[in-house]
Amino acid sequence: MSFPTVFRLAATAAALAVPLLSGSVRAETSATYPPVVLPGTQDRVLAMMPGRPCCRLLISVPEGKAPAAGWPVIYILDGNSVFGTLRDEVRRESADTYEAPAVIVAIGYPGDDPWNDAQRQHDLTPALPSGRAPIGPAGYAIPDTGGAERFLDYIANVVKPSITRDFPVDPHRQTLAGHSLGGLFTLYTAFTRPDLFQTYAAMSPSIWYGDRYILDIEDKTRALRAGRPVHARLLLTIGGCEQTPGECDPGVPGSVQKNDWLQWQGRMVDDVRQMADRLNGARTGIDAQAVVFAGEHHESVLGTSIARLVRFALSPAEQRPVAGERKP
Repeated sequence: MSFPTVFRLAATAAALAVPLLSGSVRAETSATYPPVVLPGTQDRVLAMMPGRPCCRLLISVPEGKAPAAGWPVIYILDGNSVFGTLRDEVRRESADTYEAPAVIVAIGYPGDDPWNDAQRQHDLTPALPSGRAPIGPAGYAIPDTGGAERFLDYIANVVKPSITRDFPVDPHRQTLAGHSLGGLFTLYTAFTRPDLFQTYAAMSPSIWYGDRYILDIEDKTRALRAGRPVHARLLLTIGGCEQTPGECDPGVPGSVQKNDWLQWQGRMVDDVRQMADRLNGARTGIDAQAVVFAGEHHESVLGTSIARLVRFALSPAEQRPVAGERKP
């Protein structure tokens, strides 16, 4: 299938110019070189509702003819910041292992801001009941939260149908992945709509949000999943330094207040391990695998987690490891 290649990265030739060159020569050099173009990609904006154009979809489609069942699909949140990393990892992994490559749908926001904090904090967080506050690291309150259900409706009813319409995809090999608050949203989706995807990857998930309200959601929705004949697969990843960054990673010390919060309230490493044990220890309809990457912190672990996500999502069924905690 042919389609226009429209996703472009700004050229950086000016930054690489020899410092001794004059300013006019540097400007001319920068203008001489075209922007980088990633083959097989698209950049779309898909309306969420009137007055809110959300969201930006960065799409990558493999070369060649799709398998008879269609391509697997990996949907990933915070798409502006992770699209290139995921695309490259899928290309490398499929070339090295002869696994089927995948369509990538990176869900971001219009513009080039990699994170869009205000929008993502609203879209990726569940609404909290009274008595639960959206308190974040170092004890600050996160403003304007609680839009996860509406955002999930948008993904289910607008984004996924548009991809199914335009590309030959396999409806039985679809993955949702997210990092941090995106990992929280991934858990929310796995618990509340277990049939929407077959595979989930919650990378460094913000389980702490709302005094761990996601645990209440899992408990309340367990009956929806317990009797399913085919379990969803969930990958949980975390950096080993995310709970004690001051002790574990002196290069990223943070503030004393934040480090104390991470150790005593955030407890992100403990949360990931306990979530896997919780899901594997009862009839929850989810088979969970937890991986702790030693020496990595909340930001540095993202690339490592994406590499593991690709293997987890695309590996043939007979090569998949059993549930539980795995060594990196």
